Amino acid sequence: MPDARVIPIKGKETKKKKPAKKAAPRSGARASRSSTAPAVEPQSEATPLPGTEEHVDWDTRVAGALAFLRRRITGEYQVDDFGFDPELTDRILLAPFRPLYKKWFRIETRGLENIPDTGGALLVANHSGTVAVDSMMTQLAIWDHHPAHRHLRMLGADFVFQLPVIAELARKGGHTLACAPDAERLLSSGELVGVWPEGFKGVGKPFSERYKLQRFGRGGFVAAALRTKTPIIPCSIVGAEEIYPIIG
Repeated sequence: MPDARVIPIKGKETKKKKPAKKAAPRSGARASRSSTAPAVEPQSEATPLPGTEEHVDWDTRVAGALAFLRRRITGEYQVDDFGFDPELTDRILLAPFRPLYKKWFRIETRGLENIPDTGGALLVANHSGTVAVDSMMTQLAIWDHHPAHRHLRMLGADFVFQLPVIAELARKGGHTLACAPDAERLLSSGELVGVWPEGFKGVGKPFSERYKLQRFGRGGFVAAALRTKTPIIPCSIVGAEEIYPIIG
């Protein structure tokens, strides 16, 4: 009779299983999870609260107006030999024309780079429009949009400086008589001078003669530029002919 096989009571020892490694997420799954989480940017402490920008702007305007009023009362402002008051021109005299420039006429300027930043120069433009607002728009365009913010010293007709109030305002705005001595003084001192040589013939021509240059008046502006060796800058004003046309 064969011997019986002895079987151990505990049986076979089982191996300990290692914990299964977690599968790495696929690139697509990782991208989708990262895209769903919104990135929160740190909020800058310097960011103004809503409504404070307008408040600061009004504070600056009021402070500037009070400082301007104080200088006018105490006489702490400068006026040159021609009566030109730069601060009064910028803050008071040109201010009523800015809404017309931006909203009503919607003026576009081209070629401002041809005007030098410094030194004397003579700007010569055509004249039209019955009411001569083209000259004021030219002055405002150069002051507001030229990189050097230059004042245009315009040469006006004798009639302008014979009117009450208007004559004083014209002097305060830096303008003078259209005569060779004044033009040469301004050009020699490095000022930007503007002249409309057509004069009243330009603003008074009928609509049938629009954009046709009329005979120049005194013509002394060329001699003034030659004597002072300053450049002459031609300027073309388009659109003023249709503002207030004279039927004829």
